[in-house]
Amino acid sequence: MSTTWAAPADTYPERPIRIVVPFAAGGGGDFIVRAWADKLSETLKQPVIVDNRGGGNTVTGTDVVAKAAPDGYTLLIVSPSFATNPTLMSKLPYRTPDDFAPVGLVITYAMGLAARANLDANDIPQLLAYAKNNPGKLSIATSGEGSASSMAAELFKSATGADLLSVAYRGAGPALLDVASGNVDLSFTGLSQIKPQLDGKRVKLLATSGLKRLQSAPDIKTIAEQGVKDFEAIVWWGILAPAGTPKEIVAKVNQALKVSLADPEVARRLEVIDGEVRVSSPQEFDGFIREEMVRWGKLLKPDPAAKTAAP
Repeated sequence: MSTTWAAPADTYPERPIRIVVPFAAGGGGDFIVRAWADKLSETLKQPVIVDNRGGGNTVTGTDVVAKAAPDGYTLLIVSPSFATNPTLMSKLPYRTPDDFAPVGLVITYAMGLAARANLDANDIPQLLAYAKNNPGKLSIATSGEGSASSMAAELFKSATGADLLSVAYRGAGPALLDVASGNVDLSFTGLSQIKPQLDGKRVKLLATSGLKRLQSAPDIKTIAEQGVKDFEAIVWWGILAPAGTPKEIVAKVNQALKVSLADPEVARRLEVIDGEVRVSSPQEFDGFIREEMVRWGKLLKPDPAAKTAAP
């Protein structure tokens, strides 16, 4: 097989490369890819086409790549839903992660916990006290089942025992808009989406979801700092290729991503996210995905023995 692929790997790329974004245009994944797609095109000396294939909680676009030729000309950007869908869905048209070749993790960032402006709580202790005194009355908007915001909400409920009603939306934008309108109480989402509403005083920021404070919001404490020990829920984005893509091609794309994401202009575009931009190795990304599958799988499907264990 290595002989068969030797020539394509040596001359790759010879035609346009397509990056499938399994979300509608205008969302987080779309923004992330378009921030560096033109630089990747310049680095690889071929056009890079961004192909939005939203639907099915990312399954539609992901399946397109799973069934694409393993030649490096069709790539996929993935986020936490890639790791949670196998637990949430009884049947998928592809095997996670075996039908894909990891290329690299490209960026991670913490979320903010936004609240409607008139909520009677300004930090996590006050929020938990409010939840305790008003059982069943607090709601939290998420950008769909299995999304990073949904997993953050589930982790927060599990870690604190807070009685929160999760309300799923078709994206972070509509979810946060309903918080700003006062229709929903809370939402985990990226700071780049929160900031316009925060500047307009339509929402307030109670905490951030990483283990360290964000440079763009240094005065806002993390959830862990506010008493929820070791709490961490991040958004991550990475690139996959179809399984069977030659390692030499994967390595070329990985190196091109490193060059592209190190570009000062790309860094400027991504500043609004306030995240860590670092292209991992394919091996590191493979291990990361598998760890995420186990971590969130345990949260979504708790061990029955743990429920019956003696206190």
